[in-house]
Amino acid sequence: MIDGPTTCGGAPASCAGAPPVPFVRPAPGAGYRDRVSIRAWWASRRSFGFDVLVAAIAVALGLTLRMGRDAGLVDWPYLHQASAVLSGALLLYRRRAPFGSGAAICAVGLVYPTHVLYFAAYAAGACIEDRRRAWGLIGALVVTTTQPWSYPRPLNIVTGAGLALVPVLLGLYVAARRRLRADRAERVVRERELGFERVRMEERARIAGEMHDVITHRVSLMVLQAGALRTRARDEDVRASAEELRLVGCKALEELRGLVAVTRSERQMGSVVVGPRAVLDVSDLVADSRSAGIPVDLVTLGKPHPTSPVVGRAAYRVVQEALTNVHKHAPGAGVDIRLHYVGDEVRITVRNSAPTRAVDVALGSGGSGLLGLRKRVELVAGTLRTRPLPDGGYELLAILPAGATTTTTGDPA
Repeated sequence: MIDGPTTCGGAPASCAGAPPVPFVRPAPGAGYRDRVSIRAWWASRRSFGFDVLVAAIAVALGLTLRMGRDAGLVDWPYLHQASAVLSGALLLYRRRAPFGSGAAICAVGLVYPTHVLYFAAYAAGACIEDRRRAWGLIGALVVTTTQPWSYPRPLNIVTGAGLALVPVLLGLYVAARRRLRADRAERVVRERELGFERVRMEERARIAGEMHDVITHRVSLMVLQAGALRTRARDEDVRASAEELRLVGCKALEELRGLVAVTRSERQMGSVVVGPRAVLDVSDLVADSRSAGIPVDLVTLGKPHPTSPVVGRAAYRVVQEALTNVHKHAPGAGVDIRLHYVGDEVRITVRNSAPTRAVDVALGSGGSGLLGLRKRVELVAGTLRTRPLPDGGYELLAILPAGATTTTTGDPA
């Protein structure tokens, strides 16, 4: 008679007519997590077992060997055994609460000293992170171990202090090795992160190069077609529009090449594209917007002074992004641009009135917009504020330090 289920080929057989038990595949990573949890559990158990072994050895030494001939501060026949067992039990907490357990062992040692004091001195040097508290506890343990009030002879004091300092020095050596291993592991992690950052920079430069190759090809075709249209067109208005389109395409190619050059220069981390300081010039942006039919008023207040290259690029992008938003969202609105030089700051105010008509041409959206602009301004230690106006318009205010420098160059991704 068979009590258990029969097997066939090593697989369990179910009852007749019952469907076989399906094989359930473990979730990805479940086995690894189980191994990690078991390893952590075993490490904690092994550490606890080692602490118990050390405490047992300390208690055995305390029960076997006596540190002095005196009976202790309390006249009790079992004081020696009680002090050894209590100190050994307190030694179990040398990892969790090294200062508290060491202070308690020191207090017990004042009543009756045992060899557990040496183990507590080692734990004070190896486990206490605060050096002031560690040395204070070490001094108290050394004095308790030496007992100068019971053995006032200088030779006895020096000998007792020397014996007590041996485990202290060993504990300090172990703590120094632990910190060195931690620093080495942190340095390895930091170097790995720097390697990842270097790879990211190189990939960014490669993508920028591919974008440059693709976009410049298409824009170059547009510029060539605009030039051909200007040559073949008979209408003067068409010729003027084609020439304007060609100039805008050439300007776009120039800016694209400049941005790709900046991105490629970031292959070395912390590199800065150094250039001459120049006065901010946004006249081309104003002229382009006026030619597109938007009335723009540019006012410069204060004495213009040169700015660093990164601040100049950030200020230029502030005006460019503000005018682009007017083109997109406020057709027919008037724009007032004020460049105010105050001390070592450049304050850029771009204010537009309410739109006079609905948006008739969709210029696209989904870019970084004001969020990317705010990041760019913050990179040069500036501030950017935007707010709607009561009349339906919009205002953008950027305050930039004229001489700011930064270790991150180029456009934010």
